[in-house]
Amino acid sequence: MTARHTIFRDALVMPGGGETPFYGWVETRDGAISACGRDKAPIASGAEIIDGNGAALLPGFVNTHAHSHSSLTRGSAEGVALEDWLVVIEREQSRLTREQATAGALATYAEALLSGTTTMMDMCLHPDAAFAAARNIGIRAVIAPYVADGKSFTPTLADTAALIKEAARFDDRVRVWVGLHDLESCSDAQIVEGVKLAKANNVGVHLHCAESTRSVQRTNTRTGRTPVGQLAELGALSERTVLAHCVWVDDHDRGLLAASGTHVAHCPHANLKLGSGIAPIPDLCARGINVTLATDGAKANNRLDPFDVMKFASLLPKGAARDPAALPARQVLDMAARGGAMALGVRAGTIAPGLAADLVLLRADGFHLQPMLPETVETNLVHAARGSDVSMVMVAGRILVRDGRLAEIDQDDIMRKARAVGLDLIKQDQARGAV
Repeated sequence: MTARHTIFRDALVMPGGGETPFYGWVETRDGAISACGRDKAPIASGAEIIDGNGAALLPGFVNTHAHSHSSLTRGSAEGVALEDWLVVIEREQSRLTREQATAGALATYAEALLSGTTTMMDMCLHPDAAFAAARNIGIRAVIAPYVADGKSFTPTLADTAALIKEAARFDDRVRVWVGLHDLESCSDAQIVEGVKLAKANNVGVHLHCAESTRSVQRTNTRTGRTPVGQLAELGALSERTVLAHCVWVDDHDRGLLAASGTHVAHCPHANLKLGSGIAPIPDLCARGINVTLATDGAKANNRLDPFDVMKFASLLPKGAARDPAALPARQVLDMAARGGAMALGVRAGTIAPGLAADLVLLRADGFHLQPMLPETVETNLVHAARGSDVSMVMVAGRILVRDGRLAEIDQDDIMRKARAVGLDLIKQDQARGAV
């Protein structure tokens, strides 16, 4: 369970941050990257040597918006728009137990790790269960409790405050932020209180925002402002705020996001699947807004694969603008790793000495990835790779996935428990005529 001294050699290193891939080596010590280079790998007594054999070594991906409880019943509540979909899923959420939430969190984090995600923002219903599950499985996580005073089954800000205090007893691999569902399920007073709680504890704030035209209309009718405008009025926009979706943001909204340093979690799959629309990502990026990538919950996406998200994020603006140069592969890779790490305040996202040893080794033997060369690897990772190509994942210097399997925890046991809970929840819905 402790961090190792490891040397990766003969790898196609993808440093990120706009730098060109190169063949070389990377060394990790005590949970951090200690050195890297293009020459011959050093010889170090006691280090574990991992031969890349030309495989791609890249920074771990950062998923900035997910719901771990959503993994339990994916494939149900299909074919409905966002607002009607929320009604369906909240019937399930209202009766979810802590034990069931634990099974969902472990399944979510396992799926994420196996496909190369090393950090996840989890807006969840049983935050204490998610916190314990993340510490158990080894993933780096930010737990953002699903708070909403308009919903009786959600945790409270008092619960969040208690968990923030509890998290301070441990290392910072699993942290707690203030999670507020959105402007229409949280009162304005609760959002103001949540922002104060976050500032008092030096943590971030996470909300859904401007996901659909109907959500924008409701806020505008109530306040005379757009959701982004109302959040600005309430003091909720800052460099410690991550807003999920931002599909329907006008020119003034975009200016507010840029001026405040607010980060955006782009969820292309959920936006399409629920018929919400296509977010104006190229323009947000052009304005200097830090756009990150996210899966959303498995029920709104069906797959927690960062490679799948990157491909959709890259292709959507190309088709929408009829511009094949929109969002090139290198930029999308940066959004998926460095951008997410920046938004969550994690010292990771690129391969450089002093940063966290959150690394992913991707096999080079698939037909769909050939040729794997410095000149082709970036576009092939974005447009051809899949999470199933991941062979090894390291978080804070610990190898959590080896040879495509979880290395420190019983993967089959997680699967059995999640499947049993999911079947039970779906049977309950079927008995109520809800599925």
